[in-house]
Amino acid sequence: MLVPRVATVEAMVVRAVDGAAELALVGTPAVPVRFLNRRRATIVPLSGDDRVDGTLLAVPGAGGAVRDDVVHFVQRVVPFAARRTPARRDHARIDVVRPVAMVPDGFRVGWLNGFTRNVSAGGVLVAGAEALGAGDRLRLRFELETEEDLIDLLARVVRADETWGLRGLRLERVPERDRERLVRFVLDRQRRALAELRARAV
Repeated sequence: MLVPRVATVEAMVVRAVDGAAELALVGTPAVPVRFLNRRRATIVPLSGDDRVDGTLLAVPGAGGAVRDDVVHFVQRVVPFAARRTPARRDHARIDVVRPVAMVPDGFRVGWLNGFTRNVSAGGVLVAGAEALGAGDRLRLRFELETEEDLIDLLARVVRADETWGLRGLRLERVPERDRERLVRFVLDRQRRALAELRARAV
């Protein structure tokens, strides 16, 4: 694991959820673990070139101290830099079901009612849009954490799964403020999922 301008740390994954993992440190890092908290890092596997960018988070221990044997790694929703080779997905993705209203281009009256299946800062997988095909544009609206926390986005259908009636949407022209909202939403969900996984393992 590479921590830019800080250290190279050897670690192994002990628990994982979509977009996040708990890493057991192998040996003693060159710097105290507390200095790794909120540092950006890149996981480099022992074989292959499938690097993953993310952020390290220290794990609280007894008496308020930081544990020196494990850290949490949360995959970055938007990569630090372009990859050398194209990747199928550049954004961390979380499973989340939310009612979604979809208005395809050309609709003058009404909308389509569906549900999100998963969400990332770059796209959404939805059910209930069987009337749309690859290339179709639409506007979609759904809530993040609360009914007041609505997000309104433009998207295009890039994948159609006729077997399950799902449509993969790529977000387009997302305002920076809304992209940051999606980033925070995904990261918060990742951290909660990892915390629940740790709690079940205790």
